[in-house]
Amino acid sequence: MKFKINRRLIGGIAAASAAALLLAGCSGAATPSEDGKTDGDPKGLKVALSNGFVNGWRLTLIDKFEKEAEKLKGEGIVSEYSVVNAPGENSATEQASQIRSLMLQNPDVLMVIPASSTALVPVVEEACTAGINVVILDADMDTSCGTVVRNDYGQWGADSLEPALEAIGGKGNVIVNRGVIGSQPEEEFNARQQEILAEYPDVKVAAEVNGFCDAATAQKEIVAVLGSMPDIAAVPGCIGGMGVVQAFESANREAPVVVFDTDGKSLSFWKDKGIDNGSFAALTDPGQVIAALYVSLAKERGEEVPDQVVLPLVQVTKDSLDYWVETLGADEYAANQWDESSTEAAIKALLAGEDVQAPAQK
Repeated sequence: MKFKINRRLIGGIAAASAAALLLAGCSGAATPSEDGKTDGDPKGLKVALSNGFVNGWRLTLIDKFEKEAEKLKGEGIVSEYSVVNAPGENSATEQASQIRSLMLQNPDVLMVIPASSTALVPVVEEACTAGINVVILDADMDTSCGTVVRNDYGQWGADSLEPALEAIGGKGNVIVNRGVIGSQPEEEFNARQQEILAEYPDVKVAAEVNGFCDAATAQKEIVAVLGSMPDIAAVPGCIGGMGVVQAFESANREAPVVVFDTDGKSLSFWKDKGIDNGSFAALTDPGQVIAALYVSLAKERGEEVPDQVVLPLVQVTKDSLDYWVETLGADEYAANQWDESSTEAAIKALLAGEDVQAPAQK
């Protein structure tokens, strides 16, 4: 395969040539033919996934990665795949060390869910210079190489607020449930929510809490402020809806409109409680890892791929609630069902400047 030949040569060429490859975008792809593709599909790829930390959402992502990689292994496209979770509490330093260790194993494709979108730039660029096909997942990263596959965090902010405002008729008191303050996704998420709230003069933000996108933390934070609050119509923000409802129940107050997590346990809670006040669920998509795999294969074939592949989020409404409750395990998160054809359609739409459509549920 031409990509592999180029990658082996990089290790022995001069630093100036490596820098030139870096500036060219680090694709490591062979020259495409007239139809934009190289000869045949890639074969025998070694794929490694470096993950910054572990939570339930990422466990769903890892599970989907392993199942799709196993499928590609059965087709001969992948020969080996591995997942390595960085030790520590989302430590960029430890993940950088982990990535350098993975580079010594000479992978063809390196997928990175970064602990930091800035601190890991140098090691990502080292991997590109080594000729590795790098894909960054679930975060933006300002690098001179690599391809980013992620959701739009500003859109996540809108998707986690606008249905609540609609449900309460654009008026009333709300508590805004913030996420991981200081992180890049939360900054974009909250900035978009503030823009939207500015358009609703009859909506009063009675309080902000830092729920860390976690139901237990949200419950604790809401309990701490609820005693001094007026009637609350909605608690929009970063998921945590089950904890919010439980906090209101413990105070003998009616549940407001909330944003539930997209895991099976939270959605079953929503259904079992019979909450029908306009509450909903919205979250980033762990299925993006499958799209990222097919993005990496497109790069291997030398096809044109955008530097940023921004995909739709997952949304669950009352109408789709039964489907997801029946489909998901208790700790499994809802995911868009990406595959090769839907990923190719997404790439085509992005290159044409069009909106990307989430794949239909099968």
